[in-house]
Amino acid sequence: MQLVDMVLGFLMHPHLDNLTCLLEINMKIEYLGNTELHEAILEECKDFDGWTHTFDTEVFTEELKYNLTTLSGSEMDRWEFLKEVQFSREGAGIAPDEDFDYWWTVPQEEDFPIVYKFMEENSQYKDPVLSKLGAGHKLQSHNHGPDPQYLYNVSINEPEGSMFTIADEIVPYNPGDIYKLYVHNNHEVVNGNDTRYHLLFKGGRV
Repeated sequence: MQLVDMVLGFLMHPHLDNLTCLLEINMKIEYLGNTELHEAILEECKDFDGWTHTFDTEVFTEELKYNLTTLSGSEMDRWEFLKEVQFSREGAGIAPDEDFDYWWTVPQEEDFPIVYKFMEENSQYKDPVLSKLGAGHKLQSHNHGPDPQYLYNVSINEPEGSMFTIADEIVPYNPGDIYKLYVHNNHEVVNGNDTRYHLLFKGGRV
């Protein structure tokens, strides 16, 4: 009853937007299940040698620009902000320093047939991006903008000592776990003792 009373209290507050109140209470993460394909996808990631460094935005393919920019519902006009700030050596973005070991790719079926098998079996997941974070490296705290928004994030592996937090809450990832992440909240990653791979899919606005 306490939770019901709290929600009703928010709904009846005359000076607050009801939806915003509910988002602040509930919207950080949602666990959506686990895929047993993660080990096979991990081997595909390890075998692949076509990764693009996050600083090398001038050589991003159009597909990579699009999938990253629209990942949580933004329009393409946000790309310039990503390029100049989030993915920059000089910006107040995700990189803690110039030695940042972080890479991207849009998986293609010839290189990642198991990723495409997963997508065929789960047609709600679209516009994939794979990320690769070096051992001991960190994604600085950041968000995707103030509008309530989400994306889908699949753990391919979880190196020992790695930790993902969102809005100061630890996401209890195990390899293969699929989460819906509400990325208007600040979130960061501290990687552990090995290369970390995650698979991201397009979400949208709430």
